[in-house]
Amino acid sequence: MFVPRGCKERGCGRPALSGSDKCVVHHGDVAAHVQRLIAGTGGRIVLRDLDLTGIRLTDTNFTDAELTGCRFTAATFVGVTFRDAQIHLSFLDRATFEHCDFTGATLQNAVCAGSEFLDCTFCDCEVVQTNFLGIHGVGTSFDHSNLYGSRFVGSVLERVSMRDCNLTRAYFDLPHRESVDFRSSNTNEAVYVEPLP
Repeated sequence: MFVPRGCKERGCGRPALSGSDKCVVHHGDVAAHVQRLIAGTGGRIVLRDLDLTGIRLTDTNFTDAELTGCRFTAATFVGVTFRDAQIHLSFLDRATFEHCDFTGATLQNAVCAGSEFLDCTFCDCEVVQTNFLGIHGVGTSFDHSNLYGSRFVGSVLERVSMRDCNLTRAYFDLPHRESVDFRSSNTNEAVYVEPLP
C-alpha cells in the first residue's frame, strides 16, 4: 500500500501525486502527468499503490485495467470507461463519477464512501464487500451484479436499478431510496434499517 507524501509546496499539506513532488493543486499539468503514468504501463493499464488524489479524467479508457491499492480520493471522472476492470483495495471516496461505465468490472474491498454516481452503469459486475456509505446515486444501474457484503449505509439512491442482483449481506442502513428497482433480487438476504418515522 502507498505511503502518502506531502506536497513540497511550503505550507500546503495536501498529498503529492505519485511520480511527482507536488499535489494536484500545485502541479503544473496534472492531465499530462496522469497520461504519462497511464502510458508508462505499456499496453494494459496496471496501476498499483498510486496516490492520485483530486485528479480529473474525462473520456479515458480503463477497459480491462487493474487498479490495486490506489487512492483517487476527491477525483472527478467524466465519461470514463472501466469495463471489465479489476479494482481492488482502492479508495474512490468523495469522488464524482458522471456517465461512467463499469460493465463487467470487479470492485473488491474498495471504498467509494461519500462519492456521487450520476448516470453510471455497474451491470454484470462483481461488487464485493465494497463501501458505498453516504453515496449519492442518481440514474445508476447495478443490474445483474453481485453486491455481496457491500454497504449502502446512509446512502441517497434516486432512480437506481438493482434488478436481478445478489444482495446477500448487503446493508441498506438508514438510506434514502426513491424509485429504486429491486425486481428479481434476493432482498430477503439483505439487511435494512429504516429511519424512524
